[in-house]
Amino acid sequence: MAGIGAEKNLDEAGDQSPSDDPIIPVPEDEAKKPKKELTKDEEFLKEYLARSFGLRPPPRQVLSTVDIQGIANLISEGKVRKVITMAGAGISTSAGIPDFRSMNTGLYSQLDKFNLPRPEALFSIDYFKENPIPYYTVRKQLLLENYKPTPCHYFIRMLAEKGILLRHFTQNIDGLERVAGIDPELLMEAHGSNRTGQCLHCSATYTAEWIKDCLIRNEIPKCTAVDCTGVIKPDTVFYGESLPKRFSELVNQDFCQCDLLIILGTSLKVQPFAGITNKVPVETPRLYINLEKNASESKHPLCILIFGGGFKFDDEDNYRDVFLQSKCDDGCYKLAELLGWKDELSNLVTSEHARLGKEFKEEQEKTKQLPVLNQLLTQMSLQNDAEEPCSEKPDQSLPQKGQTDTGMTQASSSGPNQKPCQSGKKLSNQMHEPVSGSTNRSPNSNKNTEQSKSTKKLAKYKRK
Repeated sequence: MAGIGAEKNLDEAGDQSPSDDPIIPVPEDEAKKPKKELTKDEEFLKEYLARSFGLRPPPRQVLSTVDIQGIANLISEGKVRKVITMAGAGISTSAGIPDFRSMNTGLYSQLDKFNLPRPEALFSIDYFKENPIPYYTVRKQLLLENYKPTPCHYFIRMLAEKGILLRHFTQNIDGLERVAGIDPELLMEAHGSNRTGQCLHCSATYTAEWIKDCLIRNEIPKCTAVDCTGVIKPDTVFYGESLPKRFSELVNQDFCQCDLLIILGTSLKVQPFAGITNKVPVETPRLYINLEKNASESKHPLCILIFGGGFKFDDEDNYRDVFLQSKCDDGCYKLAELLGWKDELSNLVTSEHARLGKEFKEEQEKTKQLPVLNQLLTQMSLQNDAEEPCSEKPDQSLPQKGQTDTGMTQASSSGPNQKPCQSGKKLSNQMHEPVSGSTNRSPNSNKNTEQSKSTKKLAKYKRK
């Protein structure tokens, strides 16, 4: 009987209409709970997959032709007002600064003498803390030399002057964008710059001029604060360090409104910089000027989420991606010619290089006089200003002439360099009095520092 009753109950249940199903009430607080919004990365992946499965209409092609002429037409017709440029080491090679990965000429191909565990260790923060000598030996030329911006830098400046540059994102630390006259507010130096440096121990800040002064004396820059001998690290991003907070803020702010993306001289192999090329809207054209076509479409959903979808240069359904195989300067001149800007760009490069050449010559004349002035200042300081002797500590040194680089320790094999006794006086904003009397103050400060006693005595000595 129990079985028959059970069958009857099942039959009755099966005859019920959907409207007879019991309604489970939703708690009032659950009904009012707002839906969770997707992050930008989640939204990107959702839309990418939807387009891949044909669930979205194909994006509108805004280029008349998918080539460099189409890019020029778009600019000439005034259809772009928010251009973003992204640059790597390739835009500075014609200035004399080597890139990283080029065979035989790239920076990574010239490091055998240092016996590094891997080439990237040169820019590893952990390795720098252990041994800063390779970094400063390799970077000494970059930090001391006066390099002139390239035509590529000045083309970016022209985009800014014409009011269509939204932002310039650069991986470079050479600061040539600033030398070229691009408004710092338009710059995002993703990997920092050499304008300042900080002590790894006490975080005291030092200017580029002070660091240069140390390198001229062939010394590793070390902190001069009282009871601190920490190594000074330039304010550049090493492997193992986070990018500036402003980087992610500007990526989220700028890329969603970009109407033309121009990528110059980068291998697009370093994340997260390489992945932001896919942050622009799906209709935004993308121009990639480089010697090698390093970017291609990624198919794996996880890779798409983390690194972006890549480019479709050779795909039949390519509607926006243009690759120009060229040196950066040549590519910028070609685009400038199509825009009718070539003469303007050439004249700007010529006039600016002439101006900088004159400035660099004057600076070199001052630099030649620096060792003599430093020697006089140090001698007079030791003779007249020393209140009590202080213990001198051996300093880390760069390789001297005739000395081999391989197997070199933190101190010179021919004997440690001796640093003059320092007063350790603190200036404003954690700046410290420079070792050799060169100016060392906050880059944003216009206040003149008080002239040292030694400098006053030297001035008195000159008057005599």
